Amino acid sequence: MPNIYSQHTNPFNPVRVAEIMRVIKISDDLSDDQRSQVRTLCEEFADTFALSVSEVYPVDFKTFKLHFPEGATFKTKVNQ
Repeated sequence: MPNIYSQHTNPFNPVRVAEIMRVIKISDDLSDDQRSQVRTLCEEFADTFALSVSEVYPVDFKTFKLHFPEGATFKTKVNQ
């Protein structure tokens, strides 16, 4: 059986793409045509999906700067 964790070696492996499509949830709010378009896009850009953390490479060429209003507070308790 082909390895589905092949994003970096064979991102369009049909078995890998099928697994991506299996785990993606597409809203029932969309029309059949819209759902088909989403499926087509997901298949076309299968190389942008990771099926495991091992398929994610760190990125060192992009940084983000977040601007928060002065005095902003955030919840620190993790909801489970």
